[in-house]
Amino acid sequence: MVLQFVLPAIVVFAFIMISAYAGALRALEVYFDPDLDSIFLSDDAEPPKFRRD
Repeated sequence: MVLQFVLPAIVVFAFIMISAYAGALRALEVYFDPDLDSIFLSDDAEPPKFRRD
């Protein structure tokens, strides 16, 4: 009886944690990549672009 509430909660929690972890890794990858402009550091509404310096 308790499993019908606990099991879905564990599945949802795991999905959210994995998504947050993947998002954090992606943000760090963009932040530390010298060839990408980070959307987190810009004031523009445009997506990150490759620099051609």
